[in-house]
Amino acid sequence: MSDILSYDELEQKLRQATIPVTAAELHGFLTGLICGGASEQKWPIFMNEFTNNGEAYPTALLKEVSALYHDIQHNLEDIDSFNFQLFLPENGDVFNEIDALSEWTSHFLLGLGLVQAKMDKETGEIGEALDDLQNIAVLAYEEDDDPEELTESLEQVAEYVRTLVAVLYAHYRPYQTTQKTVLH
Repeated sequence: MSDILSYDELEQKLRQATIPVTAAELHGFLTGLICGGASEQKWPIFMNEFTNNGEAYPTALLKEVSALYHDIQHNLEDIDSFNFQLFLPENGDVFNEIDALSEWTSHFLLGLGLVQAKMDKETGEIGEALDDLQNIAVLAYEEDDDPEELTESLEQVAEYVRTLVAVLYAHYRPYQTTQKTVLH
């Protein structure tokens, strides 16, 4: 979609608005909310509360973030073509990219956990997927590690995270379609 900001554009707009998250963290958080089944009404509230200290995003930026949110949602729903991609920097600095993947994963788990409060009780394949994501959220490296080896490992881990996101989306998807609004 042409109306979706690039990673660097979103990163710059977040900084200009003094919003204390990176583009990777925001994308991971939004993806977690979507996978968990956050409603159209709730996701902006969660986003403001957990990514901007309870403050609303500037209107222009909110429109762009909303477009990003709906793009993520569309790509996750289109499971046959699986166009969903992690939103990570591609600046050639593998250490920065590893940090961004860890931050993306950490914020994904935060977003998912806000909507799926009992995810810590998951077992089997889903429990293992969540455990793996928790480990990825705290990835570490040594400054003297070989950048080429790290780049190869990063690509494999990022692809694994992408696969786990699809698994979790499919797992929690039934809950999204069966929830009914109750009027009192």
